[in-house]
Amino acid sequence: MFQYQFNSMSTMVQISINHELFANDMMPIYKLFELVENTCSRFRSDSELSILNRQVGKVVTISSELFLILTEANRFYKDTGGIFNTSILTALENSGYAKSIEFIRDRELERPAHSTAAAVRSQPYTINEERQTVILHSKIDLGGIAKGWVIDRASQLLAKIGYGFINVGGDIRIFGELPRPLNIGIENPLESLNMISSIQIENGAVATSTSMKRKWLVNGEWRHHLINTRTGRPSESGIVSATVTAPTALEADVWAKTVLLLGEKAGREWCAKKCIRAVLINKDGEIWRGGE
Repeated sequence: MFQYQFNSMSTMVQISINHELFANDMMPIYKLFELVENTCSRFRSDSELSILNRQVGKVVTISSELFLILTEANRFYKDTGGIFNTSILTALENSGYAKSIEFIRDRELERPAHSTAAAVRSQPYTINEERQTVILHSKIDLGGIAKGWVIDRASQLLAKIGYGFINVGGDIRIFGELPRPLNIGIENPLESLNMISSIQIENGAVATSTSMKRKWLVNGEWRHHLINTRTGRPSESGIVSATVTAPTALEADVWAKTVLLLGEKAGREWCAKKCIRAVLINKDGEIWRGGE
């Protein structure tokens, strides 16, 4: 297998494929990731998302890419009963996550000026499909769902060339037909760099959501990026790592977050309801496997 990698969206993009790729093969992949970052990054003041977030309450015509991503996010908002909700941006900023993670990970931050927690219950926006417009009801964050979306689009391009898989920050999508199942190690969230379990996939995608990676300190209290929409604060779920499989990277990313946020009992019930293969790890390092 040939290996290729580059940085995008504050993480490493790794491609394993059975055919050698040349510049004309890689250029569409580079451009796709650049397009999505320019569209959906909340850390770029000139991104389409940042410009949109400055126009809450207004009717705004948006690009085809942003329209498709917002349409998918709206579908998952309804499917999860609001557990997955893009209108968490204010809650993230109030918790200290106002800069890209490489600038705050494992660091002590000052308490944000506006740090009052509030539940995130309302629908984040209204879409007009005919006019391709949106009205934001609050500021939104598209980090995870944009990553899943671009992984799926990149895998479609790569499948025209050969078979293999693409790994973006631990979210993996298979493209083409692998000659054998892919065995994916699952890192121990309590002991970094040590593998604690694994999961196999022959097609589709796998994603892990964990509260132990993207974290920082505020007044001696550890905080992370997974917001409980019912409280507006970082989740205190008993699950600290949720790995799930799904047909697409988009679904895997959303489902992993949803299962973690729901907690151990409700998270397991969600896996059973959706027939999801999952590996869940709780605060005590205990492992639960489902759907196998």
